[in-house]
Amino acid sequence: MDERGVTREADNLLITGIIRTSHGLDGFVKVESSSGEVDHFADLSEIFARQPGSNKEEKLQRLFIEAVEGSSSLLLIKFKGIDSPEQAKKLAGFELLVPRDKACPLNEGEYYVGDLCQCALVYNGCPIGTIIGVMEGGADDLLEVILTDGSDLDESRPIKRLVPLRKEFVGKIDISGRTVELMHRWILE
Repeated sequence: MDERGVTREADNLLITGIIRTSHGLDGFVKVESSSGEVDHFADLSEIFARQPGSNKEEKLQRLFIEAVEGSSSLLLIKFKGIDSPEQAKKLAGFELLVPRDKACPLNEGEYYVGDLCQCALVYNGCPIGTIIGVMEGGADDLLEVILTDGSDLDESRPIKRLVPLRKEFVGKIDISGRTVELMHRWILE
């Protein structure tokens, strides 16, 4: 642990929500759940917060939860020591993180974004790229992939492609083996 009581196991933390703005006069904040689910927030007594774009361990703050109110459309959280709208506004944009065992439970066929990131995208057993993120798409999520077999000739940077996270395009997902199977290579063209 460091001097703030934050463990060095930041890799075990998952983003569970984002603070959007302050609410009311008592220091409540509006929170957008990353999963759309909010029931797991009621079981939390503490949570970690960090500014977006910070590295995994930089600027992690431990916040203690006094109250959780609302629903998925308007989730409100009150943190100990945050007692005014001015104090709450300073947290706007912060990511809220929890240990994996406190995160929203997964249903069959669901994965945490952090588990998909850095998985190898494989086609016919051969790695062809690395998943670096997951973006929300219109109908489905999209895997953000950096291809390993070339770069953008105009910009001398890696080629990035998006792959719909649908059974027609993505086969077996092996989190423990860190691989995601691509069903059709043409989707990368």
